[in-house]
Amino acid sequence: MANNRIQPIVQDTSDMREGMNPSMQTLSMGPMIEQVMQAVRNNRWLIVAIVAASLIIGIVATLLETTLYRASSRLEISRVDNSVVGVEGVTVDERMRDQQYYETQYQILRARSLAERVVREMNLAQDERFIEAFGLTGLPENNPERQLTAVLLANLDITPVERSSLVDISFISPDPLVSMQVANAWAEEYISSNLDRRFGATVEARQFLEERLSELRVRLEEAERELIQYGAANNLFTIQSPSDGGSGETASQTMVASDLQALNAALAQATADRIAAQSTLTAPGASLDEQDLGVLAALRGQRATLVTQRAELRTRFADQYPPIEALSAQIAQLDSEIVREQRRAEGSVSDRYTQALSRERQLQTRVNELRAEFQDQRGRSVQYNILQREVDTNRELYNGLLQRYREIGVADVGENNVTIVDTARMPGGPWSPSLSQNVLLSLFIGLLAASGVVFLREQLNQSLRDPREVSERLGLPVVASIPKSEEDDLVQEINTPYTGVYEAYFSALSSAAALNKGILPKSIMITSSRPGEGKSSSAIALASIAARQEKRVLLVDADIRNSVLRTYLSLESSMGLSQVLRGEASWHDVLLKAPDMDNFDIIAAGRNSASAAELLSGSRFSTLLDEVEKEYDLVIIDGPPVLGLADAPLIAGLVNAVLLAIEANAGKWRFVENALARLEQSHANVLGVIVTKLDERNSSYGYGYGYGYGYGYGRKDGDEDGAEGEQGGVPAVARPAEG
Repeated sequence: MANNRIQPIVQDTSDMREGMNPSMQTLSMGPMIEQVMQAVRNNRWLIVAIVAASLIIGIVATLLETTLYRASSRLEISRVDNSVVGVEGVTVDERMRDQQYYETQYQILRARSLAERVVREMNLAQDERFIEAFGLTGLPENNPERQLTAVLLANLDITPVERSSLVDISFISPDPLVSMQVANAWAEEYISSNLDRRFGATVEARQFLEERLSELRVRLEEAERELIQYGAANNLFTIQSPSDGGSGETASQTMVASDLQALNAALAQATADRIAAQSTLTAPGASLDEQDLGVLAALRGQRATLVTQRAELRTRFADQYPPIEALSAQIAQLDSEIVREQRRAEGSVSDRYTQALSRERQLQTRVNELRAEFQDQRGRSVQYNILQREVDTNRELYNGLLQRYREIGVADVGENNVTIVDTARMPGGPWSPSLSQNVLLSLFIGLLAASGVVFLREQLNQSLRDPREVSERLGLPVVASIPKSEEDDLVQEINTPYTGVYEAYFSALSSAAALNKGILPKSIMITSSRPGEGKSSSAIALASIAARQEKRVLLVDADIRNSVLRTYLSLESSMGLSQVLRGEASWHDVLLKAPDMDNFDIIAAGRNSASAAELLSGSRFSTLLDEVEKEYDLVIIDGPPVLGLADAPLIAGLVNAVLLAIEANAGKWRFVENALARLEQSHANVLGVIVTKLDERNSSYGYGYGYGYGYGYGRKDGDEDGAEGEQGGVPAVARPAEG
C-alpha cells in the first residue's frame, strides 16, 4: 500500500529534476574567485607553513651557497664588408647576412677551441689560484686542458646587447680576480683568433718565409761569428761609423785607422800651434799675447794718471812738496812693475813655443808608428773585408725577408673589425648568491608549492563543499542548507524562532511540500550515508517546526540499533519501537512527549536490538505506518544510516518520502552515492537532500557564515518583521529547494 502511494510522487520528482534550470548548475566567475579565496582561508595555516619552510630553506641555502663574482668585458663586433663595388642590389638580403654573421660570432665566442686558447695562454693548468677557486684537485696529468676547458665553458656567459653590435663576455667564479682575468683574456684571445682566421689566405707564404728566415738567420750568425774570430786573431778591431750613403747603413774601420785619423788631426793642430808660437817669438814688439798686453796697458794707464797729477802739482808747488814726492814714489813703483811684467810675458812666449815644438815632435813620432802599423793591417784586412761583405750580404737578405714577412702579416687584413670597448674590472661585490632574489624566489616557490598542495587537496577532497554539487552529482534538489550550530543546546536553538537554523529547517518543509506537488508527504524518513551527519537533529527540527504550524506530528526513532534521539530529547523511557515491532506493546502505549517540546509526539527506539533488520522487515512496521498516518498529519522517522545496514532501505520502501542528510566538509561523495543507490534499489522516493553543518569554509558558495542575513539574525521575538514570514502558521510562499 505504501508502495502504491510512492509511484506518482517518484514520477513527479523525476519531472522536477528534468525541469531544473541548467544555469543553476553553472558557476560564474565571481563565485569561482570566492571559492579560491575560501580555499586559501581554509588552508591558511598549511599555506603559511609551506611558505615559511620555503623561505627558511631559501635563506639557509643562500647562506651555505658559495659566493660567486661576475666580471664582464664588452666588445664591439663590426661586420666585415667583402663587397668589391658599392652597387645597390648586389647583396640579396643584408639583414639576413647580418643576423647570420653575428650569430656565427656568438657561437665562436662560446667555442671550445677558444676556451682551449684561453687555457693555454693563461697557463691555467699551473695557475694555483684558478685551481683553488674551483676546487680542481687531482687534475689528470696527461690532458688537464680538457677539464679546465669544461670549467671555463660552464661559467662563461655571452650576452649580446640588443639592437647593437656590442656583446658582453662575462665570467663567474668564486674569486673576483680570476673572474676579471678570464673575462679579459677571453676578449683578447677572441680578437687574436679573429685575426688568425683572416690571415688564412697567406699561411703558406708565411710558412715559406719563416723557413727562409730561419736559414738566413743561421747563415748570418755563422758569418758574424767567423768575422769576429778572424778579427780577434789578427788584431783587427773595428768600430762602426755612419756611412755617407744616407741609407742608414754603417761603415766599419779598424781601431788603428781610427787612431791614425785622430792623431793626424792632432798633429796638424800641434804644427799650427808651434808655427804660431814661433812667429810670436821672432816678431819684435809683438811677442806678447793679448792677456799680457792688457796687464801692461793697465799698469801704463795708472802711471800716466799719476804723472798727470804730479805735473799739475808742480805748477803750484816745488818738488819737495810731500804730495809731489809721494806721487813720484808711486810712479817709480809702477815703472818697476811694468818692467817686471814685460820680462815675465816675454818668458812665457818662449815657453809656449818650446811646448808646442815638443808636442809636435811626439805626435809626429806616433803618427809614423801608426802609419807603419796601418800598412801592415791593410794587407791582413783583405780577408776581413771579404768576411765583412758576407755578413752585410746576409744581413741585407735577412732584413729584406723579415720586412716581407711583416708585410704579409698585415696583407689583406685591413682594419680590425673587433675592438674592446670596456675591459673587465675587479667586481665590487658578489654577484651570487643574492639574498633578496633568493628570498623572493623562495617566496614564489613556496606560494607555488602551497597553491599546488591546496589545489590537490581541494581536488582530492571528496567531501561536499558547494551544495549546488548535489544537483550535478546526484540529480537531487537541495531542500535546505543548514548552517553549523554554535549553540550547546541544539533543541533550544531549534525552538528559538528566526535563527539561522530555524529558518533553514522551515525552508526544508516548504521545499519538501513544493517537491511533492505542494502537499507535504504524510511520512518522511530522514537518513544519511553514515552516522553523525545531522539526521536526528534534522528530524527533531522538522517535527518541531511542523508542530508549530498546528500540525499533528509524530516523531519515530527508527534507529533501534544505536539511538541518539533519546540523548537530544533526554528521553528516559526504555519502551519504544522495538517493543512494538516485537508485539510486546501497542504504539499508543509507548507515546512520549519531549521534556522541552510538548507540541509533537514521540515514539522512542526502545531497547537496542541487534536484530533490527528482522523487526523492520516484518509486517508490523508497515501496519504501524498505516495506523499512525491516519491519526497524524505528518510522521517523521529518524532512520538509521544507510551504509552497512539493511534497516534504512527497508524503511525507505515503506514511507512516502525520504530526505537524505549530507554533512558538509566531511565524508566522501562515494559514500553518499552508494547510499543513494541503495535507496533507489528499494524504490524509495528520495525527495531531496538536506545539507548540514555549513560553516565559514562554505561562505564562498553563499552558505554558512552570513547565511542568516535574510532569516532574522538579530531579531527578537515579537518583532513585526519576524511575523511576516507566516500566515496562520503556514508559509506564505513555498520556496523551492536551494541550488
